[in-house]
Amino acid sequence: MHHLLKIEMSLKVNIISKLSELKTYKKEWNNLFFSFGKSPFQSFEFVYYSWLNEFLHLTDNKISVIIIKRRRSVVAIFPLYIDGYKRLRFINDQHSDYCDFIYSSTIKISEIKLNFFTLLNIKSIHFVNTPQNFIYSSITSNFENLYNYSLNHMNYSEMSLNKSAFPEKIAKYKSKEKTEIRRIKKINIDNDFCLYSNDNLVFPLKEILKLRNEMISLNIRSENFLKKERLMLLESLYNSGRLILSVIKNQNKIQALSFILKKSNQYTFWIDMYNYSSKMLNLYNYICFMEHIQKFNDVKISFGRGLYDYKIKNFLPDKKKLFAFYTYKSYLNFLLFRIIFQLKTFIKSVHKIMFR
Repeated sequence: MHHLLKIEMSLKVNIISKLSELKTYKKEWNNLFFSFGKSPFQSFEFVYYSWLNEFLHLTDNKISVIIIKRRRSVVAIFPLYIDGYKRLRFINDQHSDYCDFIYSSTIKISEIKLNFFTLLNIKSIHFVNTPQNFIYSSITSNFENLYNYSLNHMNYSEMSLNKSAFPEKIAKYKSKEKTEIRRIKKINIDNDFCLYSNDNLVFPLKEILKLRNEMISLNIRSENFLKKERLMLLESLYNSGRLILSVIKNQNKIQALSFILKKSNQYTFWIDMYNYSSKMLNLYNYICFMEHIQKFNDVKISFGRGLYDYKIKNFLPDKKKLFAFYTYKSYLNFLLFRIIFQLKTFIKSVHKIMFR
């Protein structure tokens, strides 16, 4: 399905509605991703395997990835889908810590003028977990009669590590932070660190299932934690080389495990698993991974969504904002959305006060 863009006639839009067609763009997608992508959540593999494992069986969802080409080169990718309520969303947005379009530096934002409501059969746009410099507002600014609402709805944290700097040579670490890291390492001296990748080890599915069941039985996680579809996604990402595992073992048994997405020298802690057999086991896993991975290069570490105290206090990462953008064509639908949104926000606030 092809469309000419409104402003720049040399740009063409291809809307992909089938997974088989999406697969043909793997090479071009990852070329753009490695050159201009900002997060491991933007890789072809993350989007493709998310859809294959978690969305394909949900028939109300329709893949609607937008590919923009200049002549024969892909210059922008919008990894989107339409859900059962006809809302345009980022693929796997609820489980992505960062959602954004991928676009080449050779294209000007002013050239991209997409009216999603004309291109697609949608009632609204719900873009969440987007960065502060998200270009959505620029793309839609020329279109009238649209009702918009945006807010800073979430935060994430990250830090850059120079080669072999962590923890002793981190400038902002005082004796307090360094002493605490040494203490955590001392407590866990009998535990062993291991880095799993598809280059050296098979995906440890049985051990992951065992640890998951332990976490559920200890009420650390709910029954819905790491269901079959999510495990299939994780294994696919691992086998494709987009995911590695930071593992802590004791007597050859996995005690803690972090699923870490990677893009070049950028690493994102995505999902953590641990039991309570050792104090601060999860923190120790973070420390071991960071010490190991920065031995070879300068790296960027993302701690994901949510400003959790144990991450902020121990690692002092930079805090970044994430935004949500909502757009409606119908004022009535927009008004209804705002009422429901405010009601949900109020209920969450009351719940937080009552059960803190």
